[in-house]
Amino acid sequence: EGDEAGVRSALDRGARPEVTVPIDAGESWSLLTVAAFKGHEHLLSLLLQAGLSIEGGGTTDITPLMMAAQYGHAQTVKALLDLRGNPLAMDSRGRTALHFAALKGHQQCVAALLPVTPPTPAHLEAYTPVHLASYRGHVEVLEQLAGAGWPLTARDSDGNTPMHSAAAGGRVTCVQWLVQRGGDTSMQNNAGHTPLDKELVTAVKEGDEAGVRSALDRGARPEVTVPTNAGVSWSLLTVAASKGHEHLLSLLLQAGLSIEGGGTTDRTPLMMAAQNGHAHTVKALLDLRGNPLAMDSDGWTALHFAAWEGHQQCVAALLPVTPPTPAHLEAYTPVHAASYRGHVEVLEQLAGAGWPLTAKNSDGDTPMHCAAAGGRVTCVQWLVQRGGDTSMQNNAGLTPLDQELVTAVMEGDEAGVRSALDRGARPEVTVPTNAGVSWSLLTVAASKGHEHLLSLLLQAGLSIEGGGTTDRTPLMMAAQNGHAHTVKALLDLRGNPLAMDSEGWTALHFAAWEGHQQCVAALLPVTPPTPAHLEAHTPVHVASYGGHVEVLEQLAGAGWPLTARDSDGDTPMHFAAAGGRVTCVQWLVQRGGDTSMQNNAGHTPLDQELVTAVEEGDEAGVRSALDRGARPEVTVPTNCWGVMESADCGCQQGPRAPAVSLTAGRVKHRRWRHH
Repeated sequence: EGDEAGVRSALDRGARPEVTVPIDAGESWSLLTVAAFKGHEHLLSLLLQAGLSIEGGGTTDITPLMMAAQYGHAQTVKALLDLRGNPLAMDSRGRTALHFAALKGHQQCVAALLPVTPPTPAHLEAYTPVHLASYRGHVEVLEQLAGAGWPLTARDSDGNTPMHSAAAGGRVTCVQWLVQRGGDTSMQNNAGHTPLDKELVTAVKEGDEAGVRSALDRGARPEVTVPTNAGVSWSLLTVAASKGHEHLLSLLLQAGLSIEGGGTTDRTPLMMAAQNGHAHTVKALLDLRGNPLAMDSDGWTALHFAAWEGHQQCVAALLPVTPPTPAHLEAYTPVHAASYRGHVEVLEQLAGAGWPLTAKNSDGDTPMHCAAAGGRVTCVQWLVQRGGDTSMQNNAGLTPLDQELVTAVMEGDEAGVRSALDRGARPEVTVPTNAGVSWSLLTVAASKGHEHLLSLLLQAGLSIEGGGTTDRTPLMMAAQNGHAHTVKALLDLRGNPLAMDSEGWTALHFAAWEGHQQCVAALLPVTPPTPAHLEAHTPVHVASYGGHVEVLEQLAGAGWPLTARDSDGDTPMHFAAAGGRVTCVQWLVQRGGDTSMQNNAGHTPLDQELVTAVEEGDEAGVRSALDRGARPEVTVPTNCWGVMESADCGCQQGPRAPAVSLTAGRVKHRRWRHH
């Protein structure tokens, strides 16, 4: 409230000036930041005398000076500068106080900041105050910035000039002002757009028909494409369709665009309109002869997208022109999509149009499997009422009821698990993974950290050691994923901490590799360093490779040796060097590690560090290793004769092609890749 007397009184009676104030954005501000935000410059000296920092505090990276500039408090800006607030400080996006003042068009704040915020190279590598003022249309601020020497043609990281920014903001006056001062209307950004193209793109996005016509009339190129966050690009017709701007379609088609879109996306304008629920745009595209049978790379038509999203009006428009042909029934159908998402009304529409309710996709899943996988009980019941077979198995051998159980386990839904089991779901079913192996449901629950399901699944007959085709136990999976409570629960249920997978890893190895200290703490008392565990790479090796010094402290405290050798003769220090973990190497040296110890390939840890740096193209790392005595003459064994000589080596073509074997690097390229 700017109540100076109240501030003094509260401080005199013991209020803590260092408290921070939470705000809606999930951040917290110091009291000095709050005062600056409110424009209470009369409180600044008092709060600084109480011990606060002129640069603010809390969790925000916006300083009090930035805050005052953003909200136009020119007197507060001047006061903060007099109190030595830093005008060159930048937030995480590279913005100074001048950026905020320029963005908001606060000319007095800009005037106060310009003398102390020169256009240094650091400020010209990204979005400048000139870009911001251009985007917001503040010509007067542009005059100020230009007068202070800020360049009018600087490019940001996307290659945009201030003229691009002005065009993107639809600021015609700013564009004209920049042109009058030598701005180049033909300059392209990284996406290949000129400012005029940018103006066209903005007009299309905003549905501004007059703006589209104006940009086209002045030479904007309708064929430019727009990059998306998904890593593909869209044609302007696709952009218009996705936004529901059906009034722009004919205009863009007349300009030469294709009704089927363009850019690098395989989704058509019709698909985008259907996905986003723009029924009028869907109808307009169909009237303009957009192809409803076109499919993307996943075999989806516009009807699939409408069914997935539950847009009934779009479904109604597309059904008459999208019959259930054999080509559409060989994979995931709109019925599958609607079932997975639980859209019963769409299922009614599809069934009424003759789409079959029992078609199987390439995985053998029926719509009922999809409904069960999505946890859509109402859809399952609806499909059963229409003759759906609850005993039909997919390619993995799962019935819809089994699928319902799997989904409930994955989501940790205890009531759902009990319900599925009570109705006959089979607890012994396994779940295929992307790694090409299958897991038991107990393994799934452990990997997700659902310890509350463990006893229930064990009572249903599952083994504490898991199942399926994987050789990893539930305890290993819980340890790998950092679920300490689940690790403890599995140990209480007599899960075996000494069980090893095919590469000799125990649950402790997985916890050490990931750096999960609580899991390590739970496993250490029941995983002693027995000879069987010391014949290969130990948890100390993997923690060293991962750079987990805290875990090394735990392991050393439990008696795990720090100099054990694996079958390649590598010590933990070799592993730390191979992983580029300098801190771990230093830690091991301080505890008696021998930097001259050679592995079976004749490499010392320092040699291994050099090999890793060369492998990764790390010039600084190579120089550092050489300067400290690494031997450049060491050689590197490979897993394949001729791998360095022939690009046609057959073993490089498949899963048995681990590239170069670099002792610890062999493990890196084998286990780490599958991990």
